[in-house]
Amino acid sequence: MTISKNLMNILIALGLAVFITMFASMGYNSTGGATGTGINHRLFVLLGGNITGGGYIQFLTYFAFFWSLFDIFEKRRLIKWEEKSIKKKYLPTNEKHLLMANDLRELQFKMSDLEKENKASMLTQMIKKACVKFRTTASIPEVIEIISIQTEINKDKSESSQSNIRYLTWVIPSIGFIGTVLGISQALMIANSGDMNLITATLGVAFDTTLISLILSIVIMWFFHNLQEETDNLHAGIREYVIENLVNRIEIS
Repeated sequence: MTISKNLMNILIALGLAVFITMFASMGYNSTGGATGTGINHRLFVLLGGNITGGGYIQFLTYFAFFWSLFDIFEKRRLIKWEEKSIKKKYLPTNEKHLLMANDLRELQFKMSDLEKENKASMLTQMIKKACVKFRTTASIPEVIEIISIQTEINKDKSESSQSNIRYLTWVIPSIGFIGTVLGISQALMIANSGDMNLITATLGVAFDTTLISLILSIVIMWFFHNLQEETDNLHAGIREYVIENLVNRIEIS
């Protein structure tokens, strides 16, 4: 992901977090503010409408949630782009089609030309490496080995590129717990006042932060696990495609 794209995701996530917080704040104030009651007022408090009373914690949670969500969407877009390269049939799919040494040389140059015209994909890079390996060793087992090694390298790169998402999925519930700790500490500070309504309200806001963060954490983890499944399927699909339509068709003279 480019820096500009990452910055755009951050700005959009920040904008959505501000929008939701401002909406909740307006609802909180319109339903009575600090003295408000009722279900609607409680809902706006839950969403972080009482900004100075702990709503800023929900704001940070929203920001982390949308940032990670947009990162996931970007990764899924790249996966779909990689999957399209498989459908372009760079390799022969006819069962009777065999590949000779000269065919591999032409195929290698074809992949290089495609990468000059378009962005290099994992498939074109793997095909090139497989062709070069066979031309230098004439060994099918070594070609399969280089394909397996390259698949593991691609998996490691994919996992590394998702490090920010993994961090944010950890941050989301952590922010909620921090909000709870801050809320409980505030409630303890005013415990001597004897104002049970204020103490109860403060504790309510404290646990609201955890509730919101856990709900958003459940949602984002579902998207993240789907992303990991799609990533694994992509690498397995590329490996299978190259072995099936390149390695298994090589004619050894």
